[in-house]
Amino acid sequence: MVKQPFKFSKWFGIFLLIFVLLFSGVIVGQFVNLGVAQPYPTTLPYPTVTILSDGRVEGTDLIQRDGNVYTFLGDIFGTLKVEKDGVIIDGAGFAIRADWYGGVMLKKNPADMVMPPSYGEVVVRNVRFCDRGIIYASTEGNSFLNNTFEGGWIETRGGMGSDEFNLIKHNVFVNAFVIFTSYSGRNIMIENNFINCSRLYIDYYGAPVEFDRNYWSDYEALYPEAKEIEGTGIWGIPYSRYGREQFNVDYNPLVNPVVGAGAPVIDDTSTPAPTSAMNDKKPEILPTALIAASVVVVAVVCIGLLVYFKRHKHSSQHHLT
Repeated sequence: MVKQPFKFSKWFGIFLLIFVLLFSGVIVGQFVNLGVAQPYPTTLPYPTVTILSDGRVEGTDLIQRDGNVYTFLGDIFGTLKVEKDGVIIDGAGFAIRADWYGGVMLKKNPADMVMPPSYGEVVVRNVRFCDRGIIYASTEGNSFLNNTFEGGWIETRGGMGSDEFNLIKHNVFVNAFVIFTSYSGRNIMIENNFINCSRLYIDYYGAPVEFDRNYWSDYEALYPEAKEIEGTGIWGIPYSRYGREQFNVDYNPLVNPVVGAGAPVIDDTSTPAPTSAMNDKKPEILPTALIAASVVVVAVVCIGLLVYFKRHKHSSQHHLT
């Protein structure tokens, strides 16, 4: 009895080749998607960096201390919590990056959102607040100078009845809410640039926010008939977002933006995300190896099928002769 050789159908070979190609395409596509995805997961909880009551910095090595001055050496990811009075936080043009309610927190009791005791006499300057980062303060006597808010804002709660005030000067707010106050004392906003800020977002409990000599990018659209007071750089009509003269009016709105306002521009030397975020990244060698393996499998199958068909054709021709 002669054993018949295995018959490898031409159509079965074509089907196998198509299957392998489709399978490899899916594998490659999945890892291409991983490659273009955001490098840092948006769902990852950001860490908290703390300036402790004894002056030490906990949670990062990207803040340099010199007495009561704390200077950024790179971008900070998460929240910077201050537990010490009288400190100066200098961003040096670097950013605080955190989704929504991260930023600089000047409060002692996070559970009490109305009138918590807070640290005061804090200066925050030269910081870029990205990804809607904010400054939260629940007392007066602080100074927020030369910062840039990209979608974020300043929030003050508590301190109503205090004789002190928060000075908010030479900042730039871009597509931001600007300021939110609740049961707050005085907040003086002077010589800031407000660029495409759709809302002031002010609660009227406590003292009104005092605006003076700020630049508003929508001023001319709201007051097309306004004229500059000759030689002053000030528009002749006060700026009032809500059209009510008694609340939050800038009586001396500026014709031109404040020069030098906002955090200084630095080279693109942003630091990497925290270690916890980087650990969540997929190792680059794994997708590369799998893609390479898929390509090799496809190549081997194609070569095997090509050899088979050539031999099969040669065998058929030999049999006919």
